Amino acid sequence: MLVAVRASHEHLDLGVLDALTRNSEQLPRELSAPGAPLDGMVVLSTCNRLELYLDAERFHDAVDHAMAAVSRTSGLAEQEVRQLFEAAMGTEVAQHLYEVTAGLRSVVMGESEVAGQVRAAFTEALEQGTTTPMLNDLFQEGLRQAKRVSSSTRLGAAGRTGAAVALDRAIEVLEVPLAEASVLVIGTGSYARLVVAELARRGVQDVSVFSSTGRATDFAASHGVRAVQDDGLAAAAAGADLVVAASGHGQVLLHAEHLSDARPRVILDLALHSDLDAAVRELEGVRVIGLADLADDIEDAGQLAAAREILTEGVDRFVSRQETRKLDPAVTALRGRVAEALDQEIQEIRERYSEDVAADMERRLQRIASRVLHLPTARARELARAGAADQYVEAIHTLFGIDLGEPEERSTLAVPGDKAPVELRG
Repeated sequence: MLVAVRASHEHLDLGVLDALTRNSEQLPRELSAPGAPLDGMVVLSTCNRLELYLDAERFHDAVDHAMAAVSRTSGLAEQEVRQLFEAAMGTEVAQHLYEVTAGLRSVVMGESEVAGQVRAAFTEALEQGTTTPMLNDLFQEGLRQAKRVSSSTRLGAAGRTGAAVALDRAIEVLEVPLAEASVLVIGTGSYARLVVAELARRGVQDVSVFSSTGRATDFAASHGVRAVQDDGLAAAAAGADLVVAASGHGQVLLHAEHLSDARPRVILDLALHSDLDAAVRELEGVRVIGLADLADDIEDAGQLAAAREILTEGVDRFVSRQETRKLDPAVTALRGRVAEALDQEIQEIRERYSEDVAADMERRLQRIASRVLHLPTARARELARAGAADQYVEAIHTLFGIDLGEPEERSTLAVPGDKAPVELRG
């Protein structure tokens, strides 16, 4: 059964997400503890979301297990964790993941970083051995469709990234050309790396970096920028035209007194947990652009509709394959029953006729069996695609006495009714 539990910027404050994702690298181990009601899992943890994709035996057992695991890793009370997540199962899980992967659920619509994050999460799960054939198919199809969206629509065109969009917004209000600006980057994490790379791509020469964790020197050496030492932040901020705050370690690093000279400057506040003193936003001459300001409505509704159509095709392909695989045991059992009867008949033929005659009759019987089995095999695929797999199994049971168990024992997607998520929020 395909299950997901999700928490994201779409319904949570970024500070809450910061608390939820604390120690999230430990979740695979917690989720795969002995006795866990799961066959597999993939953990997607980024600055904007924590989503657990599960191949589970039972829905509620899987959700309870996941909530307890997040409670242990984050240090939050389990009841509080339950109020922050939503849960879903079946095809709605695939639809959501594919929209996430294609950037349709990002702060910056169509950003390309998230596809890399999804790929990294899936690759890590593969390496840790926590995936299943269903999860492999789910993620591989999602990554394929995200690539189609990027290449077939203007969403994600030309490597559209959150860092690029943020700098585009900064350019709109900077009083100097970006290439001539003095830029201070606060932080050395993944977002800071993206920003520095984008600045280099745009020809910005005057870039310095500060880190509260002492990593500025190594980061600067590997990225060709200047390091700001612990006692140099105030001077670096005072001399910057553009400050990119992307540390997010949960502490205020940039204070109002650092920028009290009323000099025009732009600050991109891109950290999950803001690095800015609240008073910075009130300073004269300072323009702060935060993550919420980067929410980008697509003017061309046709592009968004085209993207969703591509993703829906991907979901249909995934569901069709899973439904077809549900019938594999039925088709295998039917073929086995025919093969068993065929073997008995051939054995009797070999005992009664010469080797040449027996071989000829065996070939003829094999061809007849193949023709007879072709139609029920093809029909199985058609019924699976139409969502009528259970009818096929019932027919096999009625006609041949082949019992494959109850429907819930065979289910992989297990979608009871519509695709609406099961809400856990209070």
